[in-house]
Amino acid sequence: MSTLRIAWFTADTRCLGPGKRFALWVQGCGRKCEGCIAPSLQDTAGGKVSDTAEILREIAESGAEGLTISGGEPFLQAEPLGELVKAARRLLPGLNVIVYTGFTYEELRENPSAAGLLAETDLLIDGEYVRELDDGLPMRGSSNQRLIFLTNRLDPGDMPDSRTNKIIFTEKGFRMVGIPSKGAKELLGIMQEG
Repeated sequence: MSTLRIAWFTADTRCLGPGKRFALWVQGCGRKCEGCIAPSLQDTAGGKVSDTAEILREIAESGAEGLTISGGEPFLQAEPLGELVKAARRLLPGLNVIVYTGFTYEELRENPSAAGLLAETDLLIDGEYVRELDDGLPMRGSSNQRLIFLTNRLDPGDMPDSRTNKIIFTEKGFRMVGIPSKGAKELLGIMQEG
C-alpha cells in the first residue's frame, strides 16, 4: 500500500453522517477559506505521514458503518485515499463513504487523478466554505456546498436533521468533530477570547 499525510482520525463518531463512523482528517489544503474551522490542517507539510495499511487496520478494527473523509483537502491525496477506501470496503462490505471537498463535482470529474476516490464515494459534499453563506443546515458548512449522492448506499433521508458536535480532549488540548453549530461557534469564540 501507500502513504497518506493525515492530521488525525477518530474511530467512533456520529457527527459527520449517519451511524457509527470512522472519521479521517487529511493534512494539506491551499484554499485558505475565510473562517476555516481547521486552519492547522492547511499546511501541506504538517500532520504526519501514515502508512495506509495502518489506517486500514484502524478502520477495520473500529467496526464502523461509515467512513467520513475531510481535511484539509482529500482530493490532494485522491489516489492513495481511493486505494484505502477500496481496501476498506473489501474488509467491511457495507461501509458507506462521505467525502468533503473544496472542489466542485464538475472540477473533480475533469481531473483524472480524482477518479479513483470519486468512484468509491457515496456522498460528496462539494464546494469551498463561504462564511457569509453559513446557514446552519446539517452536513455542510455553507449553503453553496452541495450534498451529491453518487450511489444508493446513502440517500437524503439518512442524513441527520441538525448539526452535532463532539469535543475530544487530547494531551495537547481538544479537537471538535462535526460541522460547527451556532452554539459550538459561540463556545469556541468564548474560549478563544478567554
